[in-house]
Amino acid sequence: MSRRSKTRERARQERPAGGEQAPASEPVASPLAFEEIGLRVLVFVAGAVLMGLEIAGSRVLAPHFGNSVFVWGSLISVFLIALSVGYYVGGRLADRRPSRLLLNSICTLVSLWIFAIAVIAQPFCELLVQMGLGEQSGPLAASMVLFLPPSVGMGMVSPFAVRLATQSVSSVGKIAGTLYALSTAGSIVGTLATTFLLIPLVGLAAILKGLGLVLLAVSVLSLPFWRRTQSVLGVGGLGLLAVICLMWPVPPRTALGQGETLVVDVDTPYHHIAVVDNGIARQLRFDRFVESTVATTPPYPGLSVYTDYFHLAFLVQPKIRRTLFIGAGWGIGPRAFHQQDPAMAIDVVDIDPKVLDLAHRYFFLDRTPQIRTVAEDGRMFVRKSRDQYDCVVLDAFTIGGRIPFHLVTREFLALCRQRMTAHGVLVMNLNSAVRGPSARIFQSMYRTMASVFPNTYVFAVDHRQWGLERSMNVILVATQDKARLSPEQWAARARRYRSNCYVTGDRVRQMAGDLLVDLPDLRGAPLFSDDYAPIETMPF
Repeated sequence: MSRRSKTRERARQERPAGGEQAPASEPVASPLAFEEIGLRVLVFVAGAVLMGLEIAGSRVLAPHFGNSVFVWGSLISVFLIALSVGYYVGGRLADRRPSRLLLNSICTLVSLWIFAIAVIAQPFCELLVQMGLGEQSGPLAASMVLFLPPSVGMGMVSPFAVRLATQSVSSVGKIAGTLYALSTAGSIVGTLATTFLLIPLVGLAAILKGLGLVLLAVSVLSLPFWRRTQSVLGVGGLGLLAVICLMWPVPPRTALGQGETLVVDVDTPYHHIAVVDNGIARQLRFDRFVESTVATTPPYPGLSVYTDYFHLAFLVQPKIRRTLFIGAGWGIGPRAFHQQDPAMAIDVVDIDPKVLDLAHRYFFLDRTPQIRTVAEDGRMFVRKSRDQYDCVVLDAFTIGGRIPFHLVTREFLALCRQRMTAHGVLVMNLNSAVRGPSARIFQSMYRTMASVFPNTYVFAVDHRQWGLERSMNVILVATQDKARLSPEQWAARARRYRSNCYVTGDRVRQMAGDLLVDLPDLRGAPLFSDDYAPIETMPF
């Protein structure tokens, strides 16, 4: 055998099986060490930011369009549309231009859009309101403009990442499953963190800026070439951009009039709450809606007159020993009842503990053993309670003046009746017209209450001034007594009423005169039940 033949034979014997090249003497770093890890981190963070933005989106829209089913329906629909478009466009774009730089650039643009939402959302939503878009069309229009573009961008991340990470057809299923699992895990983390941590602890602007900053940082730092170039200019540019976005001023969420001072501005899991003082009166605002106003001089009367009508309960049951208020508001109802009878035991239940705290700190609700405040959902409290009440006052509202649907149903009212004494009375405040197209809430609520209690009476606040076809505070008074009181009996009881608080006897006699006798035909109005209570879709 020649020397050349021997050399070829020796090379053949030293070559590894399968035709592979012999390993190099120095180890080569695996691409997973940086590039694949960076890609997976980007997928995880994009999923987290996407769902964090959706949860925060409800707080963006609520001050202008309420917190109804229309808001959540709009948000969910827009985000699903965005994901569908993002998956499709991302997959096609990744096949044509499978570039890691392109993917990270898309995420960078998305992060800047999220920063912009913090700045432009307030004036843009206010513009939609001024254009006449209401609580049904407004949330959808706002969601399409504010949230559709960034959500499409984040929807592109997962299919794009699958294309970049796939080296062979045999592994595409495993890679796709892994990356979509990471995206979903990020969505879970983003949902939980925003709901249970960020919203209770920090403001909305900080949440939006924080989401944008996290996505911006990961988009830039996870670029494959970042480690190799060690670009000081890139680091400096990222830092400068982040600082500019974080320091960019955000329009105030609480509009102040001349002479008004912002005392408290805080976000809770349920509301954006502002306390505004003008030196004469103090307002409690849930987002852009004024929930209540109280005078700042003794005896601190409520300036929202409907709360005076709670005292109609004393005409039904003069000897009220125990009262339950569901919905604290600013505490004026419980405080007036306490002034009327300091020995009365009063339970005040509100789902938002911050509302109870502010009622004590800024709205003069007495701290006394006779007044017990409980931070809990009203229905859960009633279901668990074993106390018997002479009076139950239902004055609970979500943002925008709607009662939570689970507090208007026949089943809930039956629970309330079980917790009432034999001659107990239930007083309920609602916003509705009594006649016309905006009266559906009143009509269904009256029929529902009349199906549970032997007698239900209707008092329309200021209806002589505004008429019955305009939305107003309507007070329903339901009694356990079998005999029905005539208007003359209500007037006689009002004349015998003796006041110990700022709700005077003359005021009570005036309120008793607001009793409505000639009610419209309500037979076609649906009963509210746990199965069907579309109060959020009814106009008022």
